[in-house]
Amino acid sequence: MAVTQMRDGGQVLIWRWSDRSRDVAPRIRIALRCTLRELGIPDETIEGAVMAAWELTANSLRYARGPYEMRILRKDPLFVFEIEDSDPRVPVMPPSCSSETNAFTELAEHGRGLQIVDKFTRGRWGFRLTANETKIAWMAISTTVNG
Repeated sequence: MAVTQMRDGGQVLIWRWSDRSRDVAPRIRIALRCTLRELGIPDETIEGAVMAAWELTANSLRYARGPYEMRILRKDPLFVFEIEDSDPRVPVMPPSCSSETNAFTELAEHGRGLQIVDKFTRGRWGFRLTANETKIAWMAISTTVNG
């Protein structure tokens, strides 16, 4: 499931799977957690990174079809997590929460995951389309605890 390559001087770790792959969720979370440790991401950052990356991945699994590809690219001083799927539709970010709104209890069921990603990455995330009309969801992971 994992392949390591070098691209543009940065390490890229790739996982590929299809709609028929089994036990994708736990395998991805474990592989991502291990990869971040190997890359020297501080332990204090890993859990948040895995949670935010999983939110982007879960959206791909729920709303798109495979094949899927997950990558981590070194872009000093950050790592960039990417998940690519075959759906060219880009999700719309829900409006930011006001200071009176608790994002985890008061937002509708949909959109809370992207709020988690936004908070963890401090706004360093997004979506882009490829020339092949696939969608890539990405987020930046800081290499420091205070990011």
